Amino acid sequence: MSEIADRLRALLGRVHAQHRQSLEDRAVRPRLEALRAWQATRLAATYADLRVTPPFVDACEFFLADLYGEGDFNDRDRAVERVVPIMIRLLPEGVLGSLARAIELNAISHELDFAMAAALPARCTRAAAIGDADYAAAYHASAHRAARRHQLALLIILGRELDRLVKKPMLAELLHLCRWPAKLAGLGALQSFLERGFDAFGRLGGAHTFLGTILRRERAFMTALDSVRSGDAAVRLQSPNSWSK
Repeated sequence: MSEIADRLRALLGRVHAQHRQSLEDRAVRPRLEALRAWQATRLAATYADLRVTPPFVDACEFFLADLYGEGDFNDRDRAVERVVPIMIRLLPEGVLGSLARAIELNAISHELDFAMAAALPARCTRAAAIGDADYAAAYHASAHRAARRHQLALLIILGRELDRLVKKPMLAELLHLCRWPAKLAGLGALQSFLERGFDAFGRLGGAHTFLGTILRRERAFMTALDSVRSGDAAVRLQSPNSWSK
């Protein structure tokens, strides 16, 4: 068994374990759903300009929906699990490494979300019920800042990897040629994920500006959380104009 295969399987095990915990914990689950809805609204507001500005549109949607969002990735992750032996033989190591990075980001994001939801007050079962002070307190209580920085670092590193990979035209062509065989094999979710990532970053023409914007804004959001915890009423977390740099 190769090192990358072992890594993929271990990461998928993490994802499945967290998914089971999220489903089975009935006390936390409503707060988790509310938290993800709150965060989806925050991300949409923070990156509203990029979502309508070429050439960032597709890359922004890929990051927010496929990597950093509130979606359910079970179909994609089950597909990865089924085809690990085939992928090891057919796909370049760089593509496999980026896929592993994406699944690791998915795993840590869900783990951090669950811990944060558990730290929210019991009344926070709707996104509208989560106040800025509630969010900031749960964010601080549920994880060390190092874990949050690691999550953001994974996002940026993955973006840089994709930016390098899309400069190899044969990889994108290979993915497109695999489209129908993948669908016939029941691997459409995985195929679509890989294609969206390659296509989105291929249209960027270089990811430096895009990734730099994400890094600056997410760091500014972390600083805004500290301001809220300190009682700064001028900072409103869902309104990036009050804190974004």
